[in-house]
Amino acid sequence: MLKRRAGLRPFSPKRLAALAEQGIRPWSTLNSTGAGLSRAAGKDAKPTPRLRDTGPDKGTVATVVARDFGRCARCGGPVSGQRGVDYSVHHRRARAMGGTVRPDTNEPQNLLLLCGSATSPDGCHHRVESSRAEAYELGFLVRQAQDPAEVPVLHAVHGRVLLADDGTVSSLSPTTEEVA
Repeated sequence: MLKRRAGLRPFSPKRLAALAEQGIRPWSTLNSTGAGLSRAAGKDAKPTPRLRDTGPDKGTVATVVARDFGRCARCGGPVSGQRGVDYSVHHRRARAMGGTVRPDTNEPQNLLLLCGSATSPDGCHHRVESSRAEAYELGFLVRQAQDPAEVPVLHAVHGRVLLADDGTVSSLSPTTEEVA
């Protein structure tokens, strides 16, 4: 029967000291912490992969929260708590997987404050994502070929409006035809 023993060390302390004297910073697949470095001496450190932040910056989020008066754009209820869990800053025109290069993707005219998250069943963000036909009709979703600034949204706080890139809204009369 095999006995359980301690795991292997990436390098012994003696070997690490000898390599350090030579100016070599070793890299090992056994070491799960720290940045991976090249195995060959004299090579620069491998770049550490970083997740891209494809969301809006803090200032834009603050603009959207102020424009929507801290209320869900779909139901009008107050939002609070942790962003991404209790409420979301929803992209009307989707970013697509891996992000997008469109400059207006993270601008206020493309963003709405919604309660809940896209994955939790108890919130408007989930309802928008799961009832897409209705969401397109009401302006909560915008097709890729459309400009979010030109597609009205039936906003619970402001009524039927166009959203502007400066965080303001333009009201539309009830008789105005939908731009979409």
